[in-house]
Amino acid sequence: MTRGWARRLAWGSVGATIAAILSARLIIAQPHPGQLGMEGSEGTPLVYVGVLAFSIVGALIVSRHPRHLVGWIFCVAGLVDGVSAVTVAYAELGFAVPGSLPAVSLINAVSGVTFLVGFFLPTSVGLLLFPDGRLSSARWRLAIYASAAGLALQVIGLLIGDGTAAGFALETAGIAATVAAALAAVASLIFRWRKASNDARQQLKWVGVAGVVVVVQLVVELIAISLRLASLDDTFPYFSLAYASVPMAVGIAILRYRLYDIDFIINRAIVYVSLTAVLAGLYAGSMALMQRAFTAVTGQRSDAAIVISAFLLATLFTPVRNQLQALVDSKFKDSRDLERLMAALERDIASFIGVVNPHRLAERLLGDAREGARAPGGAVYLDGARADLSALTQGSWDESTAVSVPLRVGELNVGRLELGRRRDGAGFAPRELECLQKTADVVAAAVSVSRESHRVGAASLGPVS
Repeated sequence: MTRGWARRLAWGSVGATIAAILSARLIIAQPHPGQLGMEGSEGTPLVYVGVLAFSIVGALIVSRHPRHLVGWIFCVAGLVDGVSAVTVAYAELGFAVPGSLPAVSLINAVSGVTFLVGFFLPTSVGLLLFPDGRLSSARWRLAIYASAAGLALQVIGLLIGDGTAAGFALETAGIAATVAAALAAVASLIFRWRKASNDARQQLKWVGVAGVVVVVQLVVELIAISLRLASLDDTFPYFSLAYASVPMAVGIAILRYRLYDIDFIINRAIVYVSLTAVLAGLYAGSMALMQRAFTAVTGQRSDAAIVISAFLLATLFTPVRNQLQALVDSKFKDSRDLERLMAALERDIASFIGVVNPHRLAERLLGDAREGARAPGGAVYLDGARADLSALTQGSWDESTAVSVPLRVGELNVGRLELGRRRDGAGFAPRELECLQKTADVVAAAVSVSRESHRVGAASLGPVS
């Protein structure tokens, strides 16, 4: 998958997650007797924050690192939990008003499955793969298997029915296996910490704290439910805190210690999570105000309030985002630390050497052009001499030229770039040839300047006696 498609898919999942949460709120807003569980639970707002944090942080990671598994896990977790919010709202409304909605029992079962996947995927597998998207060693695969088995047992128990003895036993065993996987995830963080650098250790401490919160919550919940001291509804606020702590800890760790080249990711995550919270508040407030106004005037509720509120959000999105971005940038500026400055100097020196060395510059031009064109082979001839012994070739080059691009400075040719036929047999589009020519001209100018500098330097030294 290309970077562009990965970015579109990841941000599409964010949009779908936001749409799912808004849909859940609209379902709950429908007339019903009494109070639904999602309305009265203190943990619901915190869960929404956690869902959005997972989704947005995951999308930002994937945008910069398309193959990073932690990013994809966060995206999936956010989307699945968004679906869970919709199905829970649907099922609660259906049970509150019997006969009002079809397939309520089926949707209720789906809500249980999506809830389990959305919570346990990032808090077990996600922690095992943090921070680079890979297991620290092959032996940690057992923890992945335990997590999958625990999830499967809980799903089966849920489908059988937690009111039955078999269903309750399977769910309890599944939670126990998941707790074991979460403990293993925390242990893997400790294992990574022992071998990490000082900055990496500080980063892992933040995520380790979140892992401990998750494990403690799961252990307490397992004991309380097993002894029938509490129900899932009683433990939900504590679950919400544990769930939301994971993306928050990942964000704080990476932002503060700036490892793995994703400072930008967390900066944007703070902006868009804050933006979502602000807009959600504006949406809820404006819709309540509009509904009251319509009720006062017409005596009944109106869907026009939803349309007006949505229009208000669309109008305010850009200015609110810009203000939040300015605030975050002012609070989280990069510090000019020794490592960053030395790394920047090293990159600048390497770039300078690549420019002043004609051979290395030609090698870079050929390599990038061949890779971008998907050509099996190519060559660069300096000074325009095809028989030049210093000509540079790469890949399977048999001098079968599909395209030849001169390296020129004004009217002077200093060489040429030649590429073989593409592997798929396709030709070169005019815009591709134009792009190659522009780059070749820049390289030719750099080669010419480099040679002139060497000539002047040699002349200034004079003859050696």
